[in-house]
Amino acid sequence: MRNLLIITASSTSSPSIITLHCQTLFKPNASFSKPSSSLPSSISGHPLLLSSFVLNQSNSNRRNNLSNCANTASKLVGEGRFQDFGMIMESVLSCGVIRPFDIGRLLDSKLLLRGIVKVLREGRVMSVVELLGSIEKLGIDVLGLFDGSAMELLAGECHRIVSNGKVEEAVEVMEILAGFEFPIRQLVKPNDMITICINKRNPHMAVRYACLLPHVHILICTIIKEFGKRVDLDSALTVFEASEKKLGGHNMYVYRAIIDVCGLCGNCSKSRSIYENLGVVADMATYNILLKACCLAGRVDLAQDVYREVQRLESTGALKLDVFTYSTIIKVFADAKLWQMALKIKEDMLLAGVTPNMVTWSSLISACANAKMITSGCEPNSQCFNSLLHACVEACQYDRAFRLFHTWNTKGFPTSFTEGSKDILPGVKHIDEDLIMSRSSKLAKSILFRPTTTTYNILMKACGTDYCHAKALMDEMKTLGLSPNHISWSILIDICGAAGNVEGALQILKSMREMGSKPDVVAYTTAIKVCVEGEI
Repeated sequence: MRNLLIITASSTSSPSIITLHCQTLFKPNASFSKPSSSLPSSISGHPLLLSSFVLNQSNSNRRNNLSNCANTASKLVGEGRFQDFGMIMESVLSCGVIRPFDIGRLLDSKLLLRGIVKVLREGRVMSVVELLGSIEKLGIDVLGLFDGSAMELLAGECHRIVSNGKVEEAVEVMEILAGFEFPIRQLVKPNDMITICINKRNPHMAVRYACLLPHVHILICTIIKEFGKRVDLDSALTVFEASEKKLGGHNMYVYRAIIDVCGLCGNCSKSRSIYENLGVVADMATYNILLKACCLAGRVDLAQDVYREVQRLESTGALKLDVFTYSTIIKVFADAKLWQMALKIKEDMLLAGVTPNMVTWSSLISACANAKMITSGCEPNSQCFNSLLHACVEACQYDRAFRLFHTWNTKGFPTSFTEGSKDILPGVKHIDEDLIMSRSSKLAKSILFRPTTTTYNILMKACGTDYCHAKALMDEMKTLGLSPNHISWSILIDICGAAGNVEGALQILKSMREMGSKPDVVAYTTAIKVCVEGEI
């Protein structure tokens, strides 16, 4: 006997009526009439009436009954009628005798995909996200529904939202998709997402997004540093604190990043406070960053405190001062015009058996150490010239570095030291010109500049992201009989990566091996960094 069910338009009464009907409908021994082959147009626009009709038109066999309902629900999704689909599923499942999996496995995946694609093309990504939540409850593999075309449409829609500056909406969508195990980094380039969060000064959204990706700590470091470049310490600290709560802690690299940014923003006291309060295990790299923070902030007193502390730790065997430590403290004193103290640190350095590098000599030259060399009868060599070039590069005076290089290559050292001192030593105000002039004529005639591999490495760094210029310098190096070293190749890889050419950077690594130069840890680390930043 066929059941007659009349449902009014009242949204409050209809669900309960359908629930009662479902309880009767899905009893194993219930009797039903033959299902209709098509839906009457009078009820096709009303989901509650439609669900009742579908259930009422089912065969006596429970399997056929479920199949009919699943087919109709699939067609609704295929037509983009996600809300109607949701209401039908809610009505059917509310009877309590049907398991979500039983009906989920009968849904037509092709029709589901067709509807998803249709709605994505209409720009209604949130509707798709809500549908995915509904069908996942039915035991359907959400990610498995998407083919390449659908994934491209989804990525395009996410990118559109980001491009329109809708950061909150974009993050919300990607958080939900991440729950379905979608590859978030393929939907929107991490670098694009982070850039817009930083430009909008929205540290919380930046953290929420970063936590969706596997290399979250690298991204947190990047975000902190980017806010630091904009001298936005408040946002950088917000990122640090918010990410710590969300991740339950940080690694050493994140601690160092925030300490470094505090110094960059001129708040070395905060960097010291973070170091002490967080209980970071003392190591040389962390102390070096603290010294750098003091240097950036011009706090000689705090730098001296840090230096005395690491000296004490070195005396107990807990730490070993490295060349970076000595070079940084020398620069602190050099910037403060404390020449004697800078030279004293150099003596400490030599006594400790640490060999000064380019950074050390660059700092000493800035402290007028080159004048001391000349007056004591020590003529500059290629290392000194390289230090001057390095000082220009460190100060981002790339054009000056190339001008000095070409001048020395063609004319040698200036006729008198004072003739070029203002260009070569900006910021050095107190030079004993009488003492320097007494040796200037000898210097002008005897000192010839002979470029080394280190010289070209420095100049390659001055190329920024100009890969062609850097490659030309490497070729020029070879014509002079100089062999590129591991540093040369690493710099070239870094420049290629900075230009956005990840594949080119990896090809350089391959060429390095083919040229007989076995890549070292620096080269591999640079290549890995290029790959990571290529995705960021």
